[in-house]
Amino acid sequence: MISSPALVSRATKLREAFDKERAAPASGCGDEQTESFLAIRVSKDSYAIRASEISGLTVGRKIVRLPSPVPELLGIAGVRGVLVPVYSLAALLGYGAENDEPRWLALSGTEDCIALAFDGFESYLRIPLANVYAAEKNKTAGSHITHVARGADTVRGVVSIPLVKATIQERCHRGVSKER
Repeated sequence: MISSPALVSRATKLREAFDKERAAPASGCGDEQTESFLAIRVSKDSYAIRASEISGLTVGRKIVRLPSPVPELLGIAGVRGVLVPVYSLAALLGYGAENDEPRWLALSGTEDCIALAFDGFESYLRIPLANVYAAEKNKTAGSHITHVARGADTVRGVVSIPLVKATIQERCHRGVSKER
């Protein structure tokens, strides 16, 4: 995967802003409580991920493909000196196979870390809790979208990382069972 200096610089600035915001105490101005989200793009659709549900964000990692009975597994990538399994968030949300290799990885967990690959990172959002609503279930991504968040520019489905991880564990278990 080609990694331009401008892309690396942008990723570094976004990572620093993300880390700074997560380390800062909650704002005391007003009574309005907010929640932190990452605005992302999966197959040209807008979604959000709760910042509290991931342990990091990285871009431009080489993904080494592996054969697997789990179709969502793209392969492994080296992140922070550790090999991490990389799963396609698009496939987990019910989209078809991606044509291009996703550039962004959301890391989840410190022990037994996994990476969820997606197409684009748009921004970091602080959304008032009053603008986060329970989502209606739908057949495609519905099992992983439990809320919607209304930001300044759009309404986004909020991907539940714990539910995605549970799906991955179930599919991995099923894949192992089929091979026995």
